[in-house]
Amino acid sequence: MTTIRFFQLCLAVSFMVGCADCSVILRNRNGKINFPSAEECNNDVMLLNTISWEIPLKDWEIAYLQFAEILFSCAKANLMLPKANGKLISVCKNTKPVDFPNILFEKSVVITLQRFTKNCSEAKISFVYNRIGFRLTTTNTHVQTGEKVQFVATLTGASGLNLGCKVLYNFGKTIHLSTKTLKAERSFRYPGKYSFKGQCDINKRGDLVTTKEVVVYVENALSASKLQISHQKSSHTYPASTELIFHHKYYFPISYALMLNDVIITELQTTQTFDEKKISSIETAKFEMNSTMQRLVGPGIHNVTLLLQNHVSSVTFLTPVTFNEEIKHLKVMTKQYVGLQPNSFIISATASQGAPVNLSIDIISTQTRLTVYKTSTFCSRDCHSMVVEATLFRAGMYKVEATAKNKISLMTSNTTFEALPQIFDVYITSRGFNFETRREVFVFISGDLGKYEMNLTIGENTAKNSTLTISKSEYEHEGLPNLPFDAKPYKLIKDESIFNEARQVTVLIRNDKQTFRFVGNVPKALQTSCLESVRIRDGKVGGGLDEPLKVVEELVLSVDLNFICVRELFSVDYKWRAYRVTSKVDIPKTGDEVQLNMSSVEPELLIKANALLPGLYVIKVYANITSDDYHMSLAKGDDFTLVEIPKRKLNFLIKGGNVVEAGLNTTVLKFESSIDFTKHEGNIKRDWFCAVTQEDLPMTKEIGKIQRKGSCFDWQTLWVSGNDTLEISRNKLIPSEHYYVRLIISGPHYDATFADQKIIVKSKPAPVVSLRCWSNCEKLFSSLKPIILQLECDDCIRHSWILSLKSGQQLSLCKNQRFCKLNKSILDKVKTSSNVTGTGYNIDGDKASATLILAPPIPPSGGICTVHPRSGIAYVTKFNVTCHGYAQDRVPLKYKFFTAEKDQNNLLQHGCDPNLNDVTFPSKTIFYDVMIWVEICGPRQACIVKNLSVSLTKNHHDNTDVISDLFNAISSQNLQQTAQLMLPMSSANILERFQIKKVYQRVAKYPIKTLMSVKQLADVVRHLVDGFGVINNYHVRLIAKIMDRIEHTVRNPSTSDDDDDVIRSIAASCIFVTSHLMQFSDDISFKIKESSRMTRLGKLLMASLIPGEDTMTFQTKSVKGKFLKLNNDVINPLNGSSSFRLPNIQTLNNEVINVEVFTYDSSINFNTRTHKVDQVTSVSMTTGWQNEIPISRNEAKNQTIGFPLPAQPGKGNITMRVESECDVAGGHSKAAGWALFDWMLYKRDGNDLFLTIHVENMDQKIRNCTMSLQTTDQGSFKLKKEFHEKGSFTENKSRKFYAGKRLHIL
Repeated sequence: MTTIRFFQLCLAVSFMVGCADCSVILRNRNGKINFPSAEECNNDVMLLNTISWEIPLKDWEIAYLQFAEILFSCAKANLMLPKANGKLISVCKNTKPVDFPNILFEKSVVITLQRFTKNCSEAKISFVYNRIGFRLTTTNTHVQTGEKVQFVATLTGASGLNLGCKVLYNFGKTIHLSTKTLKAERSFRYPGKYSFKGQCDINKRGDLVTTKEVVVYVENALSASKLQISHQKSSHTYPASTELIFHHKYYFPISYALMLNDVIITELQTTQTFDEKKISSIETAKFEMNSTMQRLVGPGIHNVTLLLQNHVSSVTFLTPVTFNEEIKHLKVMTKQYVGLQPNSFIISATASQGAPVNLSIDIISTQTRLTVYKTSTFCSRDCHSMVVEATLFRAGMYKVEATAKNKISLMTSNTTFEALPQIFDVYITSRGFNFETRREVFVFISGDLGKYEMNLTIGENTAKNSTLTISKSEYEHEGLPNLPFDAKPYKLIKDESIFNEARQVTVLIRNDKQTFRFVGNVPKALQTSCLESVRIRDGKVGGGLDEPLKVVEELVLSVDLNFICVRELFSVDYKWRAYRVTSKVDIPKTGDEVQLNMSSVEPELLIKANALLPGLYVIKVYANITSDDYHMSLAKGDDFTLVEIPKRKLNFLIKGGNVVEAGLNTTVLKFESSIDFTKHEGNIKRDWFCAVTQEDLPMTKEIGKIQRKGSCFDWQTLWVSGNDTLEISRNKLIPSEHYYVRLIISGPHYDATFADQKIIVKSKPAPVVSLRCWSNCEKLFSSLKPIILQLECDDCIRHSWILSLKSGQQLSLCKNQRFCKLNKSILDKVKTSSNVTGTGYNIDGDKASATLILAPPIPPSGGICTVHPRSGIAYVTKFNVTCHGYAQDRVPLKYKFFTAEKDQNNLLQHGCDPNLNDVTFPSKTIFYDVMIWVEICGPRQACIVKNLSVSLTKNHHDNTDVISDLFNAISSQNLQQTAQLMLPMSSANILERFQIKKVYQRVAKYPIKTLMSVKQLADVVRHLVDGFGVINNYHVRLIAKIMDRIEHTVRNPSTSDDDDDVIRSIAASCIFVTSHLMQFSDDISFKIKESSRMTRLGKLLMASLIPGEDTMTFQTKSVKGKFLKLNNDVINPLNGSSSFRLPNIQTLNNEVINVEVFTYDSSINFNTRTHKVDQVTSVSMTTGWQNEIPISRNEAKNQTIGFPLPAQPGKGNITMRVESECDVAGGHSKAAGWALFDWMLYKRDGNDLFLTIHVENMDQKIRNCTMSLQTTDQGSFKLKKEFHEKGSFTENKSRKFYAGKRLHIL
């Protein structure tokens, strides 16, 4: 034990501060105070008037004082000690140590001695103090009956004291603490409040020294089977006050919450104390329902949710409850004439008030007065209008009697009507015969079974009278024209007429009392028409409407026009329309048309799931062919398809990862959804919830808004916020090792969906980490696209990545990289849900992780793809690729057909059509194999690839018949057919100069909306340039405009199909084309413009690569090579230069390579949330004119090229050890701590470094400091001359020191 003499120190300080008082803080665990000491009494000094000793205590500490001597009189001195009640004990008489008790303090204590004499021997004091730690904790404060609970008692700082401690249960058991730590377990049979008390006494005399207590609440685990909940049903009259009564077996404790139709009515009626006598008895819970509460939900039958819960369990009980309202003013209605079986008719009933309502309908023959039909319906609430369907077998007069009743009222109403065979709808269309005036007229009739008189009039021709007999409910039809409905329920009447002009068709159909009139128009036959058919490429086979296509994400529909003759000069006007129908047999009418919120006058239609309300739609396309020379209509055609828009479901995650670790240094938890709400129409609602267990997270947002167990805020609501983002302060959360956050998104026309994130709280400080996803970031990822992840961490100096498969296998990835790219080869291993975890380590060795759960979607399966024939003649043989057997719950699959030519993949066709028909291929040699692959994708780009091949023999004579097909394709703006035809034609070089001009003119006008269309257009232009060249400046301007449109569409895609490989392919094709344009043109301004395009395309080409990734291939007209994006760690920030790899360069002409270096800004990928940037590179392939750093082919071949970096600011995070010498409160002291410096590099006369030093966690105020710096790596820095900074620092604050001097590397 240390004897402490404070007098001299305090005296010295008192002279400095000019006072005669002193206060000393005793921070040691124990010590002895002698005041004044003999040495101090022998000195001739003035003693202090007042001296205080403070012993600071934490909440789990106690101070134990033993007074050895108290020697003074009341006139000479006074000793003051605090009592438990906060008052002071004043001791001012001679007291022997044995008479003065040992004292215990459970809060920080101040011992004060006031001296009234200068005589040293007249006022003396001596005492010993001990700071004792005594903790009593438990593993859980709320447990189930029968569950073991562990408590831990810990005693520290009591060495040398005869201190006896024990733990007492309030149920009569005692355990003595014989060691420093005691652990014990206990389970409880009955619920209730149980306390553990820890007591310590001195010398085991029973004198109490301290008491600590911890309370455990034991609760029954609730379950539906144990509670046996029942609802005492009774009749309630709306809106009179009443009670809802529930019964259940007695368990303790239980809190209640009651909801009606998701409206919270009553919350938290809590039982108070456990009563053992009530075990197995029946409890009654009553809830008052006053008129105000009832008006919140209205009259009728409502769903009641009773939530019974405590801290360890919860049970939900569902039951209906009825509030009866009197029925008033009932009225029944139907049409004057109705149809006959098997068709039904509608009877409606209205009431001004009343619910619930049991409505019964009796149909009585007025002739026989017998009831011929009975039906009924029940309305639970909102019963102002009710509808029933009825059917009759015979014609005649009838009366409807309607009876509406509930528990408290009854009303009747009646009306009369007549039943007759009815005609419901008629659809009129026609089909012409080419080069003739003969037209075939089709009349489709839907009606009741029976006989009718029919009159058919076409134009001014004489009416044709006949008897119409409908004898079947369904008909089998053959050879029908395209129809926008299912024709099976329709009777078909055919007629042939000869006319030169359009005609009006009038159909009159009569029964005994009614006449039904329908009018339609048929066009004249166009004798000059080459159009054979119009077909929507929807993957369906045959005419009429099949099952609807379900639009899960988006659907692209395109049009094929089939011609039987060649006409070079014509144009096609397209018009898409959408009609909402209730079933596929409904004929779409003008009143059913809905506005398409997308381009509807192009050959390609993009339908997004959120563009139309959920429902069934007939999509119709009209094609009008006009001549370019006379601007007259040559032919018209149309086609239909049926699509279904299901209720929307958003696919999203909470940013940062599914599981994120947070250290004790994290004070605020931040959450954000991965979805961009601005892209979704409608009132989308966000609801954030927080729970300490995943089981407590609510499935519905209403349950989450009840005060309940499991809340992060201790029996509050789980609901936290309704904002786009969420921030939670750690100090507001109850202590826990983990938290769960759930975001539920809902809205009109949207299914409620949710995403979860688990926060694991570490027991020590850790770096702040977060996962950021750059590619393939949906909840269900695509196996064809790489997943690119970034571990965001400001303080991390090392990173690791682990992929944990469901089988238990763990794969180490992306060693010590901030970015991690999971390529297809890795994703193919992820067959079921797996985890990828990124871990960051700081300079102190602390680490934290973030985990993303990878959920692979299920790709299509069970089908096959074949090609026929397997061999043929190049440019001549027409091959057909067919896929079938991949149907997937009416969800249209996407088929993409590719082939490779000149190291570029060519997209021949894309869409819902599983067949690629009549395609020819070029041949490089006499015998040549062409590879074909089909990519078949379901929702979320869950894809499989089928590989096929055909063998070709080269023909000595090119096939010129494809020229007519090409001009029909480009005139109808059929990009898919153009892409298929241009592939062989560019190799055959069979177009004349004037034909090439027409092709360029037509292709320049192609509409492009989707990324796949951009890909095909880029392929077509590349084939044109490669096969036929750039003939004149007119062609150059046309191609440049096409490049502008392609760039714009790629930057602003209409679809979500943002495949990185496709974007790279588009960029590579465009760079190839642009390099040709720059070689052809001598216009300086044009070269400057196209150089800028090269820069943009280069960035686009590199955008999907991550720093340090493998190289990728690039090719222009005369250069073929590979290049990569540089990692920022590769670039030496101090020498101002770096290297760019161009391995395996092969040049053919005198083309040179111009290298440019770009720094991506915050709008480009791979910036972090701290706005740091990576040095990345992009390549421009030009002719080398006027560029700063041209590289000739000799220099570029098979070597690494070095080039100077532009003047760019840099930033680093090297950690250094800071040694400081500072003036501390007038004295001189040394302190050490960690600091970070940021540097910025300027290219002037030398490498000047701007240095920022942060000094943190200084306990004392400091004034002048001199810093010397030592890095943690092998190098070190020092300032050319020392710098000084004046200022003050308070605890836990920081201040920056600035040094603009040049640093030298040692």
